[in-house]
Amino acid sequence: MDLMERLAMHLKMEVALQAEGFESDPGVLDKVGRRFIQVNDQYFVPHTLQEIVLLGLPYKGTGTQINLRTTYGGLIPASLIRTGTDFVEIIRYRQEDEEDLRLLIPLNKVIGIEEE
Repeated sequence: MDLMERLAMHLKMEVALQAEGFESDPGVLDKVGRRFIQVNDQYFVPHTLQEIVLLGLPYKGTGTQINLRTTYGGLIPASLIRTGTDFVEIIRYRQEDEEDLRLLIPLNKVIGIEEE
């Protein structure tokens, strides 16, 4: 599964996008094309983003506990949920967040994955 296929599974649900110098408010994922996604009447290139936060998806299982090293945020403690051909899906735990965040991170932003 690639990033665009994974995003297509989240159509009509809320996402938040983060890139260098840019952070979006939550918005509805309206369309997934071959290269672009549409969120609230704006178009974005998913592979250039640092993180895509999938909102409204509770996760009941347990993933593999990892430390994910990224090009933008250093070491991120998380649970690895899925790896795709060009992305990783993790649950990130942060004390300042009210809930755990489900993130899709393009592989071009990943330096390495270390098991805890």
